[in-house]
Amino acid sequence: MKTRMHATIGIQTTRGVYFGTTDWIKGRTLQFRIDKVPQLNEEVVLKIEIPDGGSWLMAEARILRTAESSRDETTRVLARITSLGHSDMKRLRRFLKNSIREQPTTVAKPIPLHEPTIHLSPDGRKLTAKWQDARAFRRDWALHLVRGRLPATGDPPHRRAFMMRIMMPDGFVTTFPAEIGEKIQGGWLVRFLVPHDAFSRMRTFAERRSAKVV
Repeated sequence: MKTRMHATIGIQTTRGVYFGTTDWIKGRTLQFRIDKVPQLNEEVVLKIEIPDGGSWLMAEARILRTAESSRDETTRVLARITSLGHSDMKRLRRFLKNSIREQPTTVAKPIPLHEPTIHLSPDGRKLTAKWQDARAFRRDWALHLVRGRLPATGDPPHRRAFMMRIMMPDGFVTTFPAEIGEKIQGGWLVRFLVPHDAFSRMRTFAERRSAKVV
């Protein structure tokens, strides 16, 4: 049985270290999304975050399959764990067992680590994107904001142009014009041009976060 798990994952290859988001895990097989395309049958080292309050799991894995994601510009990667420490294996099995056992009848949709809380005002004039967790900046800034677009779920506003406000975990807030981009599966893209001062501030924050973790 697949266990859905939206959490951070680090991937170390011969070309460097990258960060992505896990989709699901089943036994020793897991799927995650990343902005780089690994090679098939490539041996990699995974640093997996499981939401049980403990430290990250370190595992060796082999890339089985890759495909372009239909939700964003990332690559879906299917990998199989080939080596995992005894204590980490016990933690992973315990987490999967508890996840299957604790199936609530009604549960609110969780907010994935790498996705912001996006709120659009009723009149469609203001959109606020707020990241709850500082760890999200490693990937989101690189993938979306540097390209001047951000994916949003649901229906776009009736207004073509609006003001976008970004709120960072360290208290920094910036506001700038934005507009509706192209529609994507299940939502639409916010399109904008980040002011230079704001971009420098966000890039410095992201690099500082990455340095602490790596």
